[in-house]
Amino acid sequence: MAHKQDVLELLMDDHREAERVYAAYEATRDLARRRALAQQLVAWTVRHVAAREAHLHPALVRSLPDGELTVAAWPARRAAVEATVRDMEAADPTTAAFDNAVQALMGWIQGHITEEETETFPRLRTALTARERFDLGARAEQARRRALDPGPGVLDRLRAWLTRG
Repeated sequence: MAHKQDVLELLMDDHREAERVYAAYEATRDLARRRALAQQLVAWTVRHVAAREAHLHPALVRSLPDGELTVAAWPARRAAVEATVRDMEAADPTTAAFDNAVQALMGWIQGHITEEETETFPRLRTALTARERFDLGARAEQARRRALDPGPGVLDRLRAWLTRG
């Protein structure tokens, strides 16, 4: 199947997916469903971060005058979301601690979405050609797929992502 999105469209579609999953989480009181939706948010985060780090970060550094500063700030932001995910994974899904961790994760995601869509993406849309955005989109899509490849070791990759130091 041919890739049909530029990287900015792809990542904005990712953003809408996270918002839909969280809305479904908020709409249900079924604990098993809430746990499954929370796990989808974690999987979304892993896929999105993999695509961002592998393909958007180099484009930021290459294309924006302050791209290196933007990328340099990322490890602290990533550490914050990783800590939140670890809190969520450690909490019993029947407790307020679990719900608070999911809400904190979505708070991080919402802040991330706002920053990308209002600051970063408009600047990249101007700095990159349509062809560059399309090429990045194809590579980012591959990174997203590999991040949670259902083959052997997917849980090990998730664990490694969560424990990166």
